Amino acid sequence: MADVPAVRATNSGDPWRQARVVGHQLGAWALASLAAGALLLVVAGGAAGAAAATLRALAVQCIAWGAIDGGIAAFGERDRRRRIARGEADDAGATAAFGARLRRLLRINAGLDVVYLLVGATLLLAWRTPEGLGHGLGVLIQGGFLLGLDAWHGWGPWSGTSRAGAGDTRG
Repeated sequence: MADVPAVRATNSGDPWRQARVVGHQLGAWALASLAAGALLLVVAGGAAGAAAATLRALAVQCIAWGAIDGGIAAFGERDRRRRIARGEADDAGATAAFGARLRRLLRINAGLDVVYLLVGATLLLAWRTPEGLGHGLGVLIQGGFLLGLDAWHGWGPWSGTSRAGAGDTRG
C-alpha cells in the first residue's frame, strides 16, 4: 500500500506550486522576449532610417528584459527547490511563511511594475526620437506584462491542496 502524503495546513493553497507556476510563466515570457528581440534585430537590419532605429531600440528592451526576467525565474526556481530539499515544504509553519513572503514579493513587484509603466510613458513623451519611441514602447510592453503577472498571482486566489510529496509541488 502506498504512503498517503501528509496534508499541510495553509489557507492560501500551495505556495510551493504557485511559486513554480509564477517562475514558469516568467521564464516563458523571458524566452519570448529574447526571441522577439532577436527577430526585431533581424527586421531592423532590413529597415531604413527611423523605423530601423525604433525597431533596434525595441529589440534592446526585449533582450535586456528577457535576460533579467530569465535570471529571476531561474534563481527563484533554484531557491524553491533548495527550500523543498531542506524539508520546508513538509513544515506547515515554513510553508505559511513562504506563501506570505511570495505574496508580499509579488505585490511589491506589482508596485514596481507601475513605476516601469510611468517610466515607459515618460520615455515616449520626453524622448521624441525614433529611439525614444522604441525604448518607451519596450518598457511599456514589459512593465504591462509584469504588472499583469504580479497582480494576478499577488492578489488572485491560489487553488489546489498543498500536499507533501505531490509531483506538482516538488517538480
